[in-house]
Amino acid sequence: TQDTNETSEPKECDSWFTLMVMSNFEDKVQKMLMKKLTFEENASEYFHEVLMPSQIVTEVKQGKKSARIKKLYPGYLFVRMDLYNSEGDLDGNAFHFVKQVNGVRGFVGGNRPTQLKKSEIAQIQEHIRKFQNKETPKNKLDLGQLVRILDGPFVNFEGPVGEVDNELGKIKVAVSIFGRETPVELESWQVEKAEKDV
Repeated sequence: TQDTNETSEPKECDSWFTLMVMSNFEDKVQKMLMKKLTFEENASEYFHEVLMPSQIVTEVKQGKKSARIKKLYPGYLFVRMDLYNSEGDLDGNAFHFVKQVNGVRGFVGGNRPTQLKKSEIAQIQEHIRKFQNKETPKNKLDLGQLVRILDGPFVNFEGPVGEVDNELGKIKVAVSIFGRETPVELESWQVEKAEKDV
């Protein structure tokens, strides 16, 4: 087949759409789309990228730290693709490439998928930059909140949170050691909320 646009450079696609998927199928659908991309000829002409924003959530149970992946937008994936041609008509091949994947419920916008605004996809990409591969404690802690230490030399000590560094996942807790208030620096997964706040 002859390329009619031989002289013009291919334009980078920046059209993003929201895909609704069955609950707990986000990861499977993402992998299926990428696998399908390698097998279907010409699919890379209209399908470019799929995002499943997530973060690592940590918690301590019975002295053991565990981590799991939490989806930031459960039930949704974000796809960068050319769904419409230059006349604004829906590309049937592109539409069905995605719709036929097991676990896909459809596009936001139905049979006329709605494109995400630049500000919306920028916010989603910022979430990914902020949370991807960073551990976040399951229980968010506030200043002054009473916590119990679960790990380390001060296990079972209680005290109020004096400082919170969410970026590094660290906190300072004021514990009473031999009658003196002493700030102890901990990772936020090493504590849990105590029964009552101070």
